[in-house]
Amino acid sequence: LEGIVHFYCGTLPPLLVPSHLLVLLSLGLLVGQRGVSAMQLAYPCFLTALLAGLTVAGFSPAAKPGAETALLAVAACCGLLAALNVPVPRLALAVAALLTALVVGSDSGVENLNRQETFGALLGAGVGACIVLILVAGLAEMPRQQWQRIVVRIVGSWCAASALLVLALALR
Repeated sequence: LEGIVHFYCGTLPPLLVPSHLLVLLSLGLLVGQRGVSAMQLAYPCFLTALLAGLTVAGFSPAAKPGAETALLAVAACCGLLAALNVPVPRLALAVAALLTALVVGSDSGVENLNRQETFGALLGAGVGACIVLILVAGLAEMPRQQWQRIVVRIVGSWCAASALLVLALALR
């Protein structure tokens, strides 16, 4: 199929852009820790805001100036909450998912492509972001033994530390 390559290339930014990967990883850990009821609220909010963000990116493909800083700040907060295993209200998780998806979507713009290629790339970016979030949240929700829950908290602390280090370097 001609043009399908843009879809597959679009799935890579959630894995290759560090701020996107970090925020999706930390949000997935936090939502997954809270269980299926939190996922049932966070996923629809994430998907809706991601579609809105991708629409913005389709009309304005240029990089958004404060997107990386916003994503790293959310990643640091979500990672810290996951590391501390703090009970977060479902509404707060939904807001975090909404903000994350809106910024990730709007920051996924591609330049120098025609409309069809842009649509394919943005569709791929949306699918890639959803897959990363769902996989990480699913893995974070599965642990039954204490040591597995500790591993989730450790990964959350690494996400928070990484985001804070990059933020500190960027603000310096």
